Amino acid sequence: MSNGNNAPDARAAEEARAIRPDRDDSAKYGVEGCCVRTFWAVVETDGTLVRGRNVARVARLEDGVYEVVFTSDVSEGVFVATIGRPGIATEPPGEITVALRCCLASPEENKGVWVDTHDSNGRLADRAFHLVVHTH
Repeated sequence: MSNGNNAPDARAAEEARAIRPDRDDSAKYGVEGCCVRTFWAVVETDGTLVRGRNVARVARLEDGVYEVVFTSDVSEGVFVATIGRPGIATEPPGEITVALRCCLASPEENKGVWVDTHDSNGRLADRAFHLVVHTH
């Protein structure tokens, strides 16, 4: 859809304007410029909190299943986790998944993150991990 000189033709330009979010939607896409809060935890294989920021508590619920509860609501945040030792050694390879922790009672409601760690074959297995949450 070009007029031959690398400039879009009028129809292509109109289509591009039609699919671009208008400026009134900027807050919906996180263009607020203010007040990102960070929560993080480094957790040992047995569920012990090694270090962190804004962490209320951590628990190992069963093999490879953990909950990390923070001091404030994280339900609108982004959760990023990686398998890794808290020190200089490396953790055995595996996989990690995260989600908002369901069904915690008040006053912990919406403050928890569910973390599952797996071995390389996909079986639940204890792994040390690092978790970061960014929210507004």
